[in-house]
Amino acid sequence: QVQEYYGFLPLTAYLAVNYMDRFLSLHRLPQEDGWAMQLLAVTCLSLAAKMEETLVPSLLDLQIESTRYIFEPRTILRMELLVLTALNWRLRSVTPFTFIDFFACKVDPRGRHMRYLIARATQIILAAIHDIEFLDHCPSSMAAAAVLCAAGETPSLTLLNPRLAVNWCIGLAEEGVSSCYQLMQQLVGGKRAKTTAAAAVNLCSDEVLSCDSSSCTTPPPPKRRKRSPPPVIT
Repeated sequence: QVQEYYGFLPLTAYLAVNYMDRFLSLHRLPQEDGWAMQLLAVTCLSLAAKMEETLVPSLLDLQIESTRYIFEPRTILRMELLVLTALNWRLRSVTPFTFIDFFACKVDPRGRHMRYLIARATQIILAAIHDIEFLDHCPSSMAAAAVLCAAGETPSLTLLNPRLAVNWCIGLAEEGVSSCYQLMQQLVGGKRAKTTAAAAVNLCSDEVLSCDSSSCTTPPPPKRRKRSPPPVIT
């Protein structure tokens, strides 16, 4: 929702989910209410935006209307430090978007359908990141499968299959691409129920994950916000 509101890059949305999944694989959030998960979501989006966007909204503006809680900037900054420490400051992740353009060129060397393939594959990947099953697949396999799905919707490119994708780059395996391709076909066809990604294992530190009235508030009924250029963080 925030990605669409501010026109963030698809990569920004993907990285935000990537940071959340990696953090939740190490720490468990309180399940009693949703404030901790919302705080983590805002934090990961803030970090991803700082990595990829030219113009980054303020921490308050990132919390757009219809959110259940509003967090003070200092609370988000403390959570950012906790996430950065948990991820060992490794924010430059390899993503499917690293491979999409190259794979689309492999499918369509003449470039007749390149723009469609890239745009459609991007949509499929953004839909897939909410499903826990895709966590088992490497970024290159996801990119290959997404491009194949996009190509399958183009009449002149429908003869492609996962076997051909194995030769696109080193590291691609037919089994991995085929499995991911089947999952994406189910997702695109609406035959697959999404399972929220990110399993958790350990208890999380209480250093930041404590919400009181001074740092976390429930917003009043939302008012329609005018679209305006987001302020830049300096």
